[in-house]
Amino acid sequence: MSNRLAVSRRSFIQIVGGVGASLVLGSFSSLACAATEDKVKITGKTGAAFAPNALVRVDPDGKVTVTIIAPDAGQGSRTALAMIVAEELDVDWHDVKVAQAPANQALYGRQGIGGSSTIRSMYNESRQVGAATRMMLVAAAAKTWNVEPSTLKTSKGHVLSADGKKSIAYGDLTAMASTMPLPTEKVELKKSGDFTLIGKGATRVDNHDVATGKAMYGLDVKVPGMVYAVIARAPAFGATVKSFDATAAKKVDGVLDVVQVPSGVAVIGKNTWAAISGRTALKVDWDLGANADLTSAKITEKLKAGLKDHLEMPSGSKVVEATMDFPFLAHATMEPLNAVADVREDSCTIWAGTQQPTGAQNGVARLLKLPVEKVTLNVMLLGGGFGRRLYDDYIQDAVHVSKAIKKPVKLMWTREDDMSHDNYRPACHTSFKGAVDAAGKPVGWSVQAMQVGGRGGSNFGDAGINYDIPKAAMLEGGARVGVPTGPWRSVENTLFNVAHECFIDEMAHAAGKDPFEFRHELITDDRLRKVLEVAAEKSGWKNPLPKGHGRGIACFKGYGSYAAHVVELSIENNKVKLHRAVCVVDCGVAVNPKGVEAQMQGACTDGLSTALRAAITIDAGGTAQTNWSEYHWMTLDAMPKVEVTIIQGADHPGGMGEVGYPSVAPAVANAVFAATGKRVRKFPIKLAELA
Repeated sequence: MSNRLAVSRRSFIQIVGGVGASLVLGSFSSLACAATEDKVKITGKTGAAFAPNALVRVDPDGKVTVTIIAPDAGQGSRTALAMIVAEELDVDWHDVKVAQAPANQALYGRQGIGGSSTIRSMYNESRQVGAATRMMLVAAAAKTWNVEPSTLKTSKGHVLSADGKKSIAYGDLTAMASTMPLPTEKVELKKSGDFTLIGKGATRVDNHDVATGKAMYGLDVKVPGMVYAVIARAPAFGATVKSFDATAAKKVDGVLDVVQVPSGVAVIGKNTWAAISGRTALKVDWDLGANADLTSAKITEKLKAGLKDHLEMPSGSKVVEATMDFPFLAHATMEPLNAVADVREDSCTIWAGTQQPTGAQNGVARLLKLPVEKVTLNVMLLGGGFGRRLYDDYIQDAVHVSKAIKKPVKLMWTREDDMSHDNYRPACHTSFKGAVDAAGKPVGWSVQAMQVGGRGGSNFGDAGINYDIPKAAMLEGGARVGVPTGPWRSVENTLFNVAHECFIDEMAHAAGKDPFEFRHELITDDRLRKVLEVAAEKSGWKNPLPKGHGRGIACFKGYGSYAAHVVELSIENNKVKLHRAVCVVDCGVAVNPKGVEAQMQGACTDGLSTALRAAITIDAGGTAQTNWSEYHWMTLDAMPKVEVTIIQGADHPGGMGEVGYPSVAPAVANAVFAATGKRVRKFPIKLAELA
């Protein structure tokens, strides 16, 4: 993937800040279009490329390059955004290429991905970018043929006459298009019924390169004179270096230097093996600090200490009470954290996969006391983010080392580094109290959610549930315990929706009602009700199951989208065996259904893993898990059949990156109850601990 950026001298877009930056075109009064200054020769055709804005370039051979300002962490945003532009530009998908934009706030505004916002925040504006470019190409053809633009149409990179007898390729119009006046009116967008790309599904633009090893992730970057570094990191959270002895480390073949940096002691080598081997030989004396005796059990007790009295339930109602505990979770991205930094006296160049290019660039500028324009950040493909790469600690590590040794350096995190020094999904303790009346209708709902790092609350507020229940309220609180936490896939919904969907199931059984029917009666949102209905239908919810089998159902709405899951499992040899996972999603306009399906499959895998296997526990102030052998994820042999149904909308896309997770784990827990008659009170689920 090229990181070169083709931009016109003056862009017709204004870009405003925010996660998943939004493009505001207005009336195009700022559009200034010109051919690129250099003549280009591509596939034998020489001429001026048409680059009317910062995002689109049409070359004389008809190839179209779409520059993507959002990072791609594997969610397929580069493909979807390019599809949106190409749809309105009306070009053949095979003629479309993508280029990744580097960090450039002056040109693009704030760049970043998070909150499942990329496609939904850039959809309309990206369409306008493509449509405006097409208008100028049509105007060029109209001038060439001396006809009115309104009489012409376009198809697959060509402008056609009204009768279809004449055709001219976009590539033959680049020079003329560059002279066309600016669009002064709002561009006309396609009707959804005329889409040829959006909603039809496309293979990701980088699939081939990823599969053949040509795709450039941060770990693939090499620059002249580059050395390698790893950092000896604290064994307990908050621990600091008292002293270190580098004598043995420097004797390791290939070790070049050992320097102290804010996050520990860096060992620099000619290659990765030398750096890691040198770190193994390094002797560090640590001051373990206040967290030296911290354990998961102590953390849970601190969380429970924040609980208060529940709301009173109506007199004469049937009261249901429950608690639920959630562990810390590591992000455990497939590509461990890494960055390449080359710090010079008056500049710095970085190569890294990051979810927040603007934030990382600004952070380095502050660290080095440089103007932001003196910091170049090349955005690489990310081998997973899930919230971890919202932080720039690994980038600043590389900058510190490069500055200290005055060389370009690739700073590597091993899997052990990554798992032991994450910003974890918070541990959480939840306490519930609810009630149903004699008719089986819920008449009260009180929940307290105490999470590590959570804000202390003195009053119950909105319950944030999907159901119409009187007197429903939630109290949020928590404790600060020294363990770093941060956003994890679906943020608070990874805790709250899971807990809520488990408890609503418990309420349904207390009311003597079917869990699907109980939910269905209480949901007021039509789209949420629909995904729940389809999930029940697709799973054969009403069909009987063999003894020892169980189905669980759960749903979620958020990020502008809706999802529901039904999980079918059985208990065999005192172990959970997964059979089916039925996933239904309504994300409005599914720009690339293949990408939506992949997101649902990936989120389902995460949900099953955290329901049944994965946890980070704390012992002696650090993590007890340091690698996959201890932090267990789903393996192919244990995965059930995953069936994804997409309800295609016609209005606007919702988010996808986080939508498919929050209803998976509760569906598993509810299926375990259906199979065993015992409730889950703690994740990950261990059959021996069921209530």
